[in-house]
Amino acid sequence: MSDPAPPLPVDDYLADLDRLIETHDTFGQDRVIPAIGRGTASREVVQRLALEYYYLGKWMTPEFALLIANAPDGYAFTMDASEHYRHWAHNFADEAGYLSDPNHVQMKVEFCHQLGHTDDEIRRYTPLPETIAMTFTMLYYVRRSYEEGLAVFGYAGERVAAGSGYARTLYQGLHQHYGVTVRNFEVHAHAEPDHGDRAADAFREVAVTRSVQGRCREAIRNYLLVAETRVRAMNRWVE
Repeated sequence: MSDPAPPLPVDDYLADLDRLIETHDTFGQDRVIPAIGRGTASREVVQRLALEYYYLGKWMTPEFALLIANAPDGYAFTMDASEHYRHWAHNFADEAGYLSDPNHVQMKVEFCHQLGHTDDEIRRYTPLPETIAMTFTMLYYVRRSYEEGLAVFGYAGERVAAGSGYARTLYQGLHQHYGVTVRNFEVHAHAEPDHGDRAADAFREVAVTRSVQGRCREAIRNYLLVAETRVRAMNRWVE
């Protein structure tokens, strides 16, 4: 039996992932966020976007705890030595509202309320099928392994989202053109760059075997494919 192929050097591997992410540039394809930034999207589009964000947050926020549980350094001698465990514990505490910011799901509920949605409307909303596919593809990999969850949620998720500037665009556009000051996007514009950088650093530490590199690349590819379909479906709202 032949020996397994050696892993790629981490820098080469991450460069390959970045090319893959650029090929499926979901934020570059997005037409809804720029339209809201310019104030050219209808209020109905903004209302529906708020409901979509609620659905994402409702399902994804509780899953942060799995990244804590699966962190590879959970048995570190001290908390200060447990970089992965400590990062996700802090991230979850932030998302769940145990630090300075409100609970992130509650902020999305408040965003819906600001646009006139009732609690019953929020509960009854049926998201785009593509949103369901993207959400549960991400959650599948978070549950499958720490490395794949970190790859999809952190490296291809938070890091790329922070670099796109989407939260700042939405915060400013909603304030200037639709008369709502949305705390959710204010918080994410401030926090996501740091979260994305930390996730990238953490991913660099675990993407060191050929097996992990292959599994994580496939996970990112699959996530990007369904994320692309979601962007295209949402673009029809403004095209």
